[in-house]
Amino acid sequence: MNKAYIVIFCSLIVLLTACKKDKGPATLPNNSISFQYASGVDTLQRSISILSDTTLVIRFNAALSGNMSSSDHWIKFGVDTTKMAAFRARYGAAVLLPASSYFFYKPTTHLPEGASVSDVAQLNIVQETKLIEYTTYVLPVVIQSVDGILEGPATSRVVYYVFKTGKPLYISKLGWIATNSSAYLTYTATNLIDDNNLTTYWTSSITQKMPQWAVINFNRQITFSAVNYYVPSALKYPTLGGYPTSVQIETSMDGVTWMNNGVYAGNISNNMQTINTGLITARYLRFTSLASVTYGGLYNCIFISGISLLP
Repeated sequence: MNKAYIVIFCSLIVLLTACKKDKGPATLPNNSISFQYASGVDTLQRSISILSDTTLVIRFNAALSGNMSSSDHWIKFGVDTTKMAAFRARYGAAVLLPASSYFFYKPTTHLPEGASVSDVAQLNIVQETKLIEYTTYVLPVVIQSVDGILEGPATSRVVYYVFKTGKPLYISKLGWIATNSSAYLTYTATNLIDDNNLTTYWTSSITQKMPQWAVINFNRQITFSAVNYYVPSALKYPTLGGYPTSVQIETSMDGVTWMNNGVYAGNISNNMQTINTGLITARYLRFTSLASVTYGGLYNCIFISGISLLP
């Protein structure tokens, strides 16, 4: 008889435990979970340096309106890129922060029983040097779900994280397009803007004389004060030649009418020369080698591995 009671008692314990596990989180009222920011706040702005790559950490919480939570809940945050149109309509021009520049280190937070504020969600901003100078970037963050439920408890509120970039170390090449007067095989001017200033390069024709030029279309208006150009270290400068001795810099706003910004003697040091042009605003740049040292004493061509602009 005692054994029968023990079996029944154990069965009741198992049944009660199972019922408790199946209960799940308590149902929350619609729109009761939101960001823990003051009512009416929908933009948070900060300046961001693009001089080096760091990890900028942004932390925020979810909050339950009304009473304390009667059970555990899980809130997931995310980015909703469709909200950019609403931001621009209200606040003006802005660029969506590229996906390569952020990731959620911790997108899901825990709202424990007996609390009204969750633990911290964490968003990391990275690769700042890839961003464009003097630009307003925006990241629209929303609550994606509460306890796996996409609609209902989560408010429809959007918080826009706004990042304003400043002066860069080098001006971003994003969107640049390069063309050339001549090229040898596949060594075209595209290699001037690939951010590799060591091993890829533009080679002008080995059968045509100077001058030879490359044109860069910035696809936006840029203000700069100097032009850097690089010669590839793999070609053993200056032993074998193949580098300019006279360079002309021209700029344009439409790619048709050009302004002469000076002719400069070649003065390469450590495989690079900085040409101080003074402050210029333009949409196009034309880099022309007027004269050069023959390569290997045979070929009248130049090898340029990169062109960049200084702010």
